[in-house]
Amino acid sequence: MFTRQFGNPGPVLVRALLFAALAGLMAAGCDLPKQGRLHDISGHLPNLQFSLKSDTGQAVTNFTYRGYVVFLFFGFTHCHDECPTAMSRLAALLPHLGDKAKDVRILFVTLNPDRDTPEILHRYATTFDPVHAIGLTGNEDEIEGLVKRYRIAYRPGKSDSDDIVHSVAVYVFDPEGRARLLIRPEDSNEAVANAVLPLLNSAG
Repeated sequence: MFTRQFGNPGPVLVRALLFAALAGLMAAGCDLPKQGRLHDISGHLPNLQFSLKSDTGQAVTNFTYRGYVVFLFFGFTHCHDECPTAMSRLAALLPHLGDKAKDVRILFVTLNPDRDTPEILHRYATTFDPVHAIGLTGNEDEIEGLVKRYRIAYRPGKSDSDDIVHSVAVYVFDPEGRARLLIRPEDSNEAVANAVLPLLNSAG
């Protein structure tokens, strides 16, 4: 399992650090949004870039999803609360996008590649959406490199049965692979749809 990003703090401190990491990203140049608007992270995170394995066992890269608006979320399949809540919410968002939903891909990157095999990831992702949701995995170096690239704060469990404390933000990339938006749990589906639709309209 990965090295801890923050040493070995307790759960309360870890959650505080997750909040601080998210706040730091917003303070790094992102203006605070008006009520009902998402955080614009354009220019504050690198473009989408990875080389991983999909939940069907195929080698995939960021270019595999060029032309799609990508929702990128990091989690693990035996997560009790945050991951199923986030994935359910993203699936429920798609009807708000109308026929443009066909140009969306939800990429679920596992933080526990030792446990989350492609087969397990496939069953998990397709439970929420069999068309748009795709599980991604890789070796520990590949996953940790992606975690660092997008400043994902998390703390691995001490054993395979322990929860992984992790960020619950969803990153949105436009069809050219540029980081554009940050979706937080408190953002409404209406606000997300209103922010994402212009990105979808720019596709093609």
